[in-house]
Amino acid sequence: MLEVHILYIGWIFVRARYNKKDMEILAGVWDKTHGKSLICPQCGHNLIIVQVEPIHDPENAYIPYDTIIECTSCEFKIRAESFSILGSVKSFDVKHIEIASWSPSGSRVISNYEHVLDYELLKRLKESAELTEFLIVNKQVIQVIG
Repeated sequence: MLEVHILYIGWIFVRARYNKKDMEILAGVWDKTHGKSLICPQCGHNLIIVQVEPIHDPENAYIPYDTIIECTSCEFKIRAESFSILGSVKSFDVKHIEIASWSPSGSRVISNYEHVLDYELLKRLKESAELTEFLIVNKQVIQVIG
């Protein structure tokens, strides 16, 4: 279950436990269909992403960033941990994905994450074996970039 705290100034802090539906809502922020990428779910205006500072995580082969997503018009703001991985789909099921990639130091890495991606999209990416950039937010793959 997602633990969400909404303060009077409109901040939403996304914490360690969350469910697939909540991550789909967050993934919708990056929805590229019909030119709707980075549109505020509250007022429909543009959102901006600010990666504040790197987060030290010795268990992660990548550098996650404290990320703030905020509306240019209303007080809607989300704070999350995000990073991207350039890699290929090694394996997947309806809940998990294994991504074969390289760490910042150049070593080969297999990363396992929960995901909210479309099963058919993952099937096509695995069959093609092409390199793809995956957006990871709060340790879940929520979007394929590009």
